[in-house]
Amino acid sequence: MRNALFSRRAIGLSLLALLLIAGCLKAALWQYHRGVDRHAANSVITENINKPKLSESEFEALLQSTQDLRAEQWRTVSVTGIFDERHQIFLRNRYVDGQYGFGVLTLFQLKSGENIWVDRGWVKAGKDATTPPHVTSPTQSTVTLEGRLRTLSRTSQIQGSYFAIPGSANNQSSELKKWNTAENVSTANFSLDLLRASEPTLTPQFPNELPELSDGPHMAYALQWLVFAFLVLLGRALIIREDLRLA
Repeated sequence: MRNALFSRRAIGLSLLALLLIAGCLKAALWQYHRGVDRHAANSVITENINKPKLSESEFEALLQSTQDLRAEQWRTVSVTGIFDERHQIFLRNRYVDGQYGFGVLTLFQLKSGENIWVDRGWVKAGKDATTPPHVTSPTQSTVTLEGRLRTLSRTSQIQGSYFAIPGSANNQSSELKKWNTAENVSTANFSLDLLRASEPTLTPQFPNELPELSDGPHMAYALQWLVFAFLVLLGRALIIREDLRLA
């Protein structure tokens, strides 16, 4: 009986089982934390989209404070300034009702003098790869915009990337850096998803949608990995019982 439990084969199988169980538990813990983080992010989105709009004076005070703007992600704010059409970027891989198109980023200068990127929503692609999309030219006069504050990555929401540079950013800072480098400009550390403009022609027909507020399958996956760990343990126990029976 002792040989059955401490043979090379038995020890090897036990070590393999322990490794598999450890791997399953690690995967379960990873999925659990992903689920917790996603639920927390969704809670912030839900809370912020239901908050009152920040007026221009309130938003300026927020910018001058030491508060982390990430806490206000997705909140509607009001800003005034001028579009700079000389700096415009197309984001690829945007779809509306199954139609391929682009997101339009246009540089916007606030009254304070700071530059920000404003995502003006979706436009339909041209008839072929050589035909640029039709984009409404922004007015050269001062306009007031209402938009959702964006401080984190938009990649997971829209799967968009810069038209001329492949790849996608992992966070908003690197996205802004990429856009700024491409256009040789410097901007604040946030952008806006445009919802409405004081000039009606600039109000997007297809503004960016909110992300899907679902916690996803992470908790189910975590439970699945726990089940796998239990099955490995059960399998090893059954093999030990059979070895003892044959000993």
